[in-house]
Amino acid sequence: MIFKSNWVTNKRSAEELFEYIGDMNNMPPILPEQVVNITADNDNLSFTIQGMGSIALQVRDRKPNELIQLSPVGKTPFQFVLNIHIRNNEHTECCFEIDAQLNPLMQMMASRPLQNLVNMMANKVVEI
Repeated sequence: MIFKSNWVTNKRSAEELFEYIGDMNNMPPILPEQVVNITADNDNLSFTIQGMGSIALQVRDRKPNELIQLSPVGKTPFQFVLNIHIRNNEHTECCFEIDAQLNPLMQMMASRPLQNLVNMMANKVVEI
């Protein structure tokens, strides 16, 4: 199942936004406030979601000025990929997408929080 935010406009150029978001050290400001214990380096991001557990992500792919793809490292309740899309039309735009492999029970429980997550991250990227 795919959870996708709307495309949002950012004041940075596509190159600047790609460089900024592509460095996991810069991700904490766009994560929700329920995310704590954040550890990051250029390619890795780990954190705890209050009341839910810990997640570790690693950059799996970078396509300059177009895509940053993160996948989980270690055990997770379900498999997923976080894609951050960047495009440059008249303005630089960004979109967050989670492609999650959810069974019907997990789909019922996780659909709303995952959709809220991508929407919240997209809204915060406007401000950076």
